[in-house]
Amino acid sequence: MAAAGFTDLADLPLTPDGVRALRRRVYGDDDAISLAEGEMLFDLARAVGERGCREWRDFFCEAAADLLVHQIEPRGYLGEAEAAWLIARLDGRPALSTEFAALLKVMEFSRSVPDRLAGFALNLVKDVVLTGEGEAITGQRHEPGRVTRADVDALRRVLFVASSEGFGHVTRTEADVLFDIADETADAPNDASFPDLFARAIGNHLLAGPGRHAPTRLQVMRREEWLDQRRTLGSGIAATFGSMAANAFGIFGRDAAPEAGAEASVSGLTPERVDDEELTWLVGRIERRPGLSPAERALLAFLVRECADLAPPLRRLAAAAA
Repeated sequence: MAAAGFTDLADLPLTPDGVRALRRRVYGDDDAISLAEGEMLFDLARAVGERGCREWRDFFCEAAADLLVHQIEPRGYLGEAEAAWLIARLDGRPALSTEFAALLKVMEFSRSVPDRLAGFALNLVKDVVLTGEGEAITGQRHEPGRVTRADVDALRRVLFVASSEGFGHVTRTEADVLFDIADETADAPNDASFPDLFARAIGNHLLAGPGRHAPTRLQVMRREEWLDQRRTLGSGIAATFGSMAANAFGIFGRDAAPEAGAEASVSGLTPERVDDEELTWLVGRIERRPGLSPAERALLAFLVRECADLAPPLRRLAAAAA
């Protein structure tokens, strides 16, 4: 449908009945949302602020997920362009609770979340931690520069929805944001749950193998075409093999389409050792500031427990933390 029907977004009634009428106008006969309509809904969200009813919040989150994830082929994959569009709608100002909920909903429904979007979401929570002005995102205002239980819950929600389709890996982008928070609040009375979340998340990044990778739509479509070709062989074995490959290795598995050209990404920790590149990054992050924060101490204790082969620099740091 054309977007011309939206003449004065700020005056649209957002009562439950008004939201139902708005839904009919947006989805129209084709049951789809255009980019222009999506932009207008985000404008409306900004105009409404925190005053909208529950039906408005639910509709806005649903519409954002439909626009960016469900109605673009291949469905279920959030591309870099869509992530950039969403970031542009939210960047440069404090997020509203409705906007943050929509961001999480988009990530939740995406089978692969681009690193930049997950990092952006974590940075929204980081801003709450550092400014203390967090009602919209965490539901709590507090003094700036410390991590509260509400902040930890928000960080956990972002990390959870960013690890869609079982990838379960914390990326370098996410790990750096978590380290930034730990550094900025090293001397603050943070909630006791933060060091544990930090240790487990950074430990996951170090020991769980390759991080999450957001596929291009071309790569996903090539994979689907390849699986379709396997299934046309008429063999139940071929169809089963295609399903097993998709489930075990994700869209970038070793048995993915040859053109995809990506590494395997297997879930689960492999706690033998931290590889050299990760070790250099980790030591550099820990030594960026003098002393060890409680979060870094918890991480080192985690690595002592989980690593069968702890590198000498980490053994020295762990000894200093003991």
